[in-house]
Amino acid sequence: MSQERKVGENFDEKTAGDIFDKLKNVEGKIKPKKDGKLKNISDLMNEANYLKDHGKFDEAIELYKQVIFALPDSKKAYEALIDIYQKNGDTDSEKDVLKKAIGNCKDDESFKNKLNEIN
Repeated sequence: MSQERKVGENFDEKTAGDIFDKLKNVEGKIKPKKDGKLKNISDLMNEANYLKDHGKFDEAIELYKQVIFALPDSKKAYEALIDIYQKNGDTDSEKDVLKKAIGNCKDDESFKNKLNEIN
């Protein structure tokens, strides 16, 4: 980098707000405030399941990722995400999610078995 950043310069209020929302997400296990209707993880998971069941996979994927961000050991969120990628034939994304699930859900051998089947 040729330019040095000084404290206080190049401050982006939106980026800072997003970072604080993510930190709040981790601590309070809530979805960022911009979508206030989904106040907790179970609401988020229910909405993701609804979207998945109605074929809105891209939107469901984003919500499942938010659940996993807040609860990294959420087996149901990983399973649903893997299912979407499998249905869409996106093997690379499926493998990536399986690897993350293996790391975060150490007690569940099913993720290892699924990854071995794909490879």
